[in-house]
Amino acid sequence: MEVGQDPVGAWYFDAYFIGRTTLGGGAPRAVAFAEWLLASPPEGRYEKEFLLVDGEPQSGSRRLADGTRLTVEILLGREEAEGPEYLQVLLFGEMRNLPFEVCAPLECQPVVRSELEAAAARFISSLG
Repeated sequence: MEVGQDPVGAWYFDAYFIGRTTLGGGAPRAVAFAEWLLASPPEGRYEKEFLLVDGEPQSGSRRLADGTRLTVEILLGREEAEGPEYLQVLLFGEMRNLPFEVCAPLECQPVVRSELEAAAARFISSLG
């Protein structure tokens, strides 16, 4: 999974299943997520959602039909006060006026907060 900027300056989200898709909200959506990561993590149990891609029409993807509207949501949280944090990426949208959701195991991947914070800091510093 990667958030970046292409040579013409458009922001993108790139993930294994869907390939590269435009971040319609551009850097501000990604920056809001990165800034939240750099703030002190919440104490106790929590769950926080971030929309990176919100109903963006797709074209040119080998995996998604042209005109598919895609939403990508990141879910970050902790189930127990002293437990590890977890991350899940949710993909859903609409194709030919029919809603869909990319089904994946409901396993949330544990994350190392320091690695997320380092990636967030690199991302923000790359904005110059």
